[in-house]
Amino acid sequence: MKYQIGVFIFAVFLLFCTGTYAQDTSSLTGDDHESSVVYFTEDISSDGLMKVYRALEQQITGKVGIKVSFGGPGEQYLNPELLSGLVNETGGTLIDSNGLSGNRWTSAMNYAIADVHGFSDIGQIQILDEQSDISMPVSGGFLLDHVRTGSHFDDYETLISVHRFKFHYIEAMGGNIKNISLCLASKAGKNLIHSGGKDANRYHNTDPDVLARSFADAAKAATEYKKNWAFINVLDSFEPDDHCSHTSNIGNVGIIASLDVVALDQCSLDFILARSDAEEAVKQDWMKYHQTNVLEYAEELGIGKRAYRLVNLDSHTVN
Repeated sequence: MKYQIGVFIFAVFLLFCTGTYAQDTSSLTGDDHESSVVYFTEDISSDGLMKVYRALEQQITGKVGIKVSFGGPGEQYLNPELLSGLVNETGGTLIDSNGLSGNRWTSAMNYAIADVHGFSDIGQIQILDEQSDISMPVSGGFLLDHVRTGSHFDDYETLISVHRFKFHYIEAMGGNIKNISLCLASKAGKNLIHSGGKDANRYHNTDPDVLARSFADAAKAATEYKKNWAFINVLDSFEPDDHCSHTSNIGNVGIIASLDVVALDQCSLDFILARSDAEEAVKQDWMKYHQTNVLEYAEELGIGKRAYRLVNLDSHTVN
């Protein structure tokens, strides 16, 4: 399906958004029972994050893992202070996995980055693949039949994925789907994703469509392997750092949360597009470059829905 983009001002988006600033609008409209709920606040603070999280009414059982990315040198990473209330209320441990390059290649490097960036000041830290890997099966996926993550993932029963939404960054859209797929994967899992399931031993620079399908497969594995998830995206002032034309820092938008990761990332994308005054053709190029078709693939796999109702917790409006 092609993206059908309308032009409307941001205030109207907040009041009337039902997921229609997205792919094929006919598939994204519907009654309340067909749409997932996304909660929004403009308050980018620990209190604001707790406002949207509490609205989800997630039932906490067992040990809580808060999936974040500790960032790398020079990266625009999530402000760890936003997590203070969440850690205090849930008793959650901040979890992440090792990377394929840079200063997150080993667990020691990853712990050091978490410390330098201030995450260690907020709560307990754990690198999931510090000791070994486990396999998570992918049922009915496009390309993968399994993906690998760290063995410590088994320690957690309740998962909360918090991500700084990065659109104009690397090619793959930096939303929560990425956080629970590529970012959750161990190094072997990352290799599987980058190779379309063909090679766990080395990195492959693969076709963008293969990568988008693999992201969706890996996200399906994560949400089926662990059932109790909540998802939060932070849309704050972010400097574009890619090769796209006509980009700008759109400033602080807010924090949004949902129990549906597809609806959450679709809503985040809609916010970014609604805030930009770029031409429609330019936005089409952005979405193609950043592989936003992962949203279609994730919906096709049954991970979630792109249609959503936006609940503004600041104005107490439901649309």
